[in-house]
Amino acid sequence: MKPLLLLLLTLSLSSCTFFGKKKEFPEGNYQMILGYPNDEYHKLKRESPQNVEADTYGNDPILYRSFLSLHDKDQFVMAIDDILLFGKYKFDGDRLELTDEKKGSVALDIVKIKKDFVQLRGDFSQFSSARIPTSERLYINFALDKTLIRETPSKFDSQVNLWRNAPVKSESEKEIKARALNFVDYSIAYFQHISSSGTHHDYRMDGVESPIIYAENGIVLKAWADVPDSWKELFYNEQEALVAYHYLFDGFKYGSKEEYHVTGLLLVTFYLKNLRNSLAANL
Repeated sequence: MKPLLLLLLTLSLSSCTFFGKKKEFPEGNYQMILGYPNDEYHKLKRESPQNVEADTYGNDPILYRSFLSLHDKDQFVMAIDDILLFGKYKFDGDRLELTDEKKGSVALDIVKIKKDFVQLRGDFSQFSSARIPTSERLYINFALDKTLIRETPSKFDSQVNLWRNAPVKSESEKEIKARALNFVDYSIAYFQHISSSGTHHDYRMDGVESPIIYAENGIVLKAWADVPDSWKELFYNEQEALVAYHYLFDGFKYGSKEEYHVTGLLLVTFYLKNLRNSLAANL
């Protein structure tokens, strides 16, 4: 009986150690790679459980502009398409608690952790969103982004993501222009990040859906009829989006005409910076 009792005691202690251990994952920048509404997650879990692992990837445009950044020990930024939260975070047992002083707190259950991957579950119903389903819990997969941050602000910084805060009332011309300029700042940070990552095959232009066409030899403003609805929805209404569009048009019209002897993402970044300088001069 002694060996059996010893085995049971060992198992008991092991179980206590496992279940009592806090679930935590390292600070860093985590790119969203997949999201599931509650019902879809549980349906997949029954039918094909391998498709609900923490390291499962998706290919929706929302993924390329959504992330979770944990840094400086207790500071976070979370951007899930048009939901932006930033402030302080802490781990509490098997939860990650995020507190935004203006928008409130949300507790995310840590469902699964794998090396460089984490799956979180949360209720975002208290936050307003035109693009994210908030009527049921969401399961979200994140992958650690190991790209070195060589230029700041990075795409994970809160100040270049303020455009995600949709206006709740009509804005002044200056506010509209500031919103458009902030989106250009995000676009610059996005392309700088991809250039630094060295893995250009896995990025998507959808991460910066906008009135701008990005090409190997430069950038061009689309015709108004071709501007994606997702960009127009950043503004209070279509009339205010049109004001922002004309602001961009003037930025292209009066911007510098410099020639650069580079191509690809680096050239796109240079031209976006030129556009940004032109826009800032007319804010």
